[in-house]
Amino acid sequence: MIVFLDCEFTDLLHPELLSLGLVTLDGREHYCELDLATEIGKARVKASSDFVRHGGVLDFRGLVPDSTVTELEIGRRTGEWILGLARESGTRIEIAFDYIVDYELLEYAIRDSIPDSGLWERVREVVSPVNVNVLTGTIDGEIAAEECFRGLGKRGLHRHHALADALALRAAYIAVKNKALLHKSP
Repeated sequence: MIVFLDCEFTDLLHPELLSLGLVTLDGREHYCELDLATEIGKARVKASSDFVRHGGVLDFRGLVPDSTVTELEIGRRTGEWILGLARESGTRIEIAFDYIVDYELLEYAIRDSIPDSGLWERVREVVSPVNVNVLTGTIDGEIAAEECFRGLGKRGLHRHHALADALALRAAYIAVKNKALLHKSP
């Protein structure tokens, strides 16, 4: 099973998680965003780059019902969702990303969610990180991602929303994989 990941975070030099989106190949979605009214949320807004504060990232919050949670809840909910997928599928979960920091933030969120609970250790046993940028960063992948973003406007989702970006990554992956299968010689 493959799951596509994207995160939004404070800045490139000192990234701290703001939101996290995951989408399975068959379209199931998981999304959490940090409650900016908490002390941690306020500190992360203050630490955010101008692009994050004024370029749309923070403007796209509140678009997914029941997704605003504390920092600890992001990790707990995400870890439990991944473990549920692994139980259901009976296989390892490939976590596909196009930027390594996204996977690192996923790991930190789960690891730090419930100290000493072993949640990250259980998740780590069932996941394999996979950087798919070499596939999805192609022209065909970029075209598919752009088409996906256009369609997501109907849901109010846009580029730089973690769930939208995870969906676009999925669309890019599917397009490139399908094209490769069409051109595969017998």
